[in-house]
Order: sequence, then C-alpha cells, then structure tokens
Amino acid sequence: MMNKNKSNFLTSNQLAFLTMGFVVGPALLRLPNALIPVSGQDAWISAIIALVYPLYVVLISIYIINKHPKQNILMISKKYFGNIFGNFLNFIFMLQYILLTGTITVEFINRSRVYTVPFLTPIKIIIVAMLLGLYGAYKGIKCLGKINEIITYGFLIMLLSLSALRYGSMLNIRPVFGSGLSNIFKATPKTAYFYIGWETILLFHPLVQNTKDIKKSVLKALGIASIIWVWTVFITIFYLGIDVATRSYWPVILVFESINIPIINNFRYIFMFVWDLMVLRMTANFYYASTFCLNNFIKIDIKKIMIVIFPIMIYLTVKLTDNILKDEILSVASPFFVIFNLIFLTLIAILSKINP
Repeated sequence: MMNKNKSNFLTSNQLAFLTMGFVVGPALLRLPNALIPVSGQDAWISAIIALVYPLYVVLISIYIINKHPKQNILMISKKYFGNIFGNFLNFIFMLQYILLTGTITVEFINRSRVYTVPFLTPIKIIIVAMLLGLYGAYKGIKCLGKINEIITYGFLIMLLSLSALRYGSMLNIRPVFGSGLSNIFKATPKTAYFYIGWETILLFHPLVQNTKDIKKSVLKALGIASIIWVWTVFITIFYLGIDVATRSYWPVILVFESINIPIINNFRYIFMFVWDLMVLRMTANFYYASTFCLNNFIKIDIKKIMIVIFPIMIYLTVKLTDNILKDEILSVASPFFVIFNLIFLTLIAILSKINP
C-alpha cells in the first residue's frame, strides 16, 4: 500500500478536479450523437434528466464518506460483505476502470489519426498514450491531483463556443419537447458511458487532508461538469442542427471550427492540443485507479503493479481498436456498471446506517 505521509494527501479541491478528470474527457466530443438519434432536438433535455445518476452517486458518496472518513470503498465492502464476497464486488468495481482505461485511449487514437497524426499506426499511438498514462500514474496520487487541477482549467476553452450562438438558429432546437417525453426519457440511458466515474470519490477520499470540505468541492465539480455536458449537447444542436450533427462522428469539433480569432489561422488545432492534454490526464487517472484497485488483491507495491500490467493494458487497448467490438462491449458494460454502482453504493449506504 502507498505510504500515507503528508505529501501524499490531496486537498478537497484536488479530489474534486481529480474526480472531474474521470468523467469529462474525449467521449464528450460525441455525446450529442449518442442522444440525438433518439430524442432529436430535445437531446439537451435528456442530458439534463440523466444528471440524476451522477447527482445520486455524489450525494450517496458524501453520506458514506461521513460514515467512513478513513476507509475507501474497497475496505468498506470487505467490512460489510466479508472478504470473499466483498472482494468479488470489488473485482467487478475494478473492471470498469480497466475497461475505461482502454476505451478512453481508443477514443484518443481514433481522433488523433483523423486530425493530428494520420501517418502513425494505432499501435504506436497506443504505446505513446499508455506510456504517458503510466508515467502520470507512477508519479502518485498527489501528482495526479495537481495535474488534474491544472489541466481542468483548460475547460475554460469551452467558453469560446459561445461564439457559435452568433451563427446558430433557434429553429434547430424547436419545437421544445417536440420529440415526445417518451423519447426524451428513452435517450437518458445513452449517457451511461459518458456520466460514469463519480464513484472514484469513494476510492480516494481517505487521502484528503480535510474530509469536511469534500461535500462542497465535489458538488461544485458536479455543477461544472453538468454545465459542460448539457452545454455541449445544446450548442451542437443549436449551431449545426440535428441533421448535420449526426453526420459527423465528433460534431463538437465542428462547433469550435466556427470560432474566428484574427491572429489564429485555425482554432481547431488549439482546441485539439488542449483536448489531448485532457485525454492523456484521463488515461493516467484510470490507469492509477485500476492499479489502486488491483493493489487491494495483490499486496505488492503499487508502482510494481503499474509496470507489470502495462503489456496487458496495451493488449486490451489494441483489441478495443475494433470499433464494432468496442461499441458492442460498451453497449452492454456501461448500463451494467451504472446499475451495479447504484446497487453497490446503495447497499453500503444502508448498511452504514444500520451498522456504522
């Protein structure tokens, strides 16, 4: 286990930024396309309704943290469910981080080969991205907290998408509720892959200097992430319309191509650079969370685990470059992990109430 000296502790703000680093990343660029085919111009409303899931996870996590400020979810699970069944639940909990490490890297590969480095083969991009992820994770949780704190400010670039309001049309989002309430609600499960990740609060909260400040910081982070999610869907529809948006795999990029800054020839490349930093920090986050969970089963130094599993992470990511296979896995895995997390956290909260 990691050495819990003072230098390894996070501030509550760093935990909030770190958590955001698990939930807002490359998939955001295609979030509109996940919702528009079902709820059409009302996709942004579906994005709002779907916020019930992360809000519930954050609130119930805060409750569990208040009950167990010094124990992470892996420890709490074994406390209430016993070593055998508790570890089984912890293993399922860990699988989502291993899977998402691979899928996040694949998202990065797909976009990089189109916009940034089309001359590189996928395996070369995978190795570079995973090496950077390994390096970030290897530096430890405190370093990751600082990295996320700095890079998350890059989301200020989203403010520039306000310029798309000049060129969009209100007709693109009308009639409001025109797709029907049933379709609006039917689209909300499509956000499962995009909204998952807030559960990491319960992995790292014991490493925060003052757990009393976690509630305020994490709720603030959820508020910022929620605005980013909903705004991304709304401005994409407002600017492009649902017909044009669904013709692009990353419609959000087209929104940023509308930005015209006189001294910059093509703002898209600046956007890509900032986004690459966000994606790489996300790969490092999931890599660290995967090894942190593995350390619960394998009682050896966490840094050694990071190195040992590196070839496995490479192999998994290579397999997931088959986009058809990736989409099939995520279509099953994402809803499963959402349901699992809801049940898992709810049971722990109930048991914490009954037997603190």
